[in-house]
Amino acid sequence: MKIVIDSKAINNDLSNFGGVKAQREKSFSQVLKDALESVNTYQNEYETALYRHLFMDDVDLHDVVIAGEKARLSLELTLQIRNKAMEAYQEIMRMQI
Repeated sequence: MKIVIDSKAINNDLSNFGGVKAQREKSFSQVLKDALESVNTYQNEYETALYRHLFMDDVDLHDVVIAGEKARLSLELTLQIRNKAMEAYQEIMRMQI
């Protein structure tokens, strides 16, 4: 049994993949902005769920806890990204030219 590799098909697929990738790429600042907006959304969802559980009693406690954990984890991830960015900046500033 012989296996034949069609290099033209592979190159076409790779070039198409690269074109799609370039169209979908976002800038680093846009990715950070989207991440911060999602953190804010999770925080607001948690506050709403907590309020509704305490005063309207139409949200279960486990839903409040899940919303709180989502908010906590997203904030923790944001802080870790900030810390890594600060470490990278400080390392660049320590470099000698």
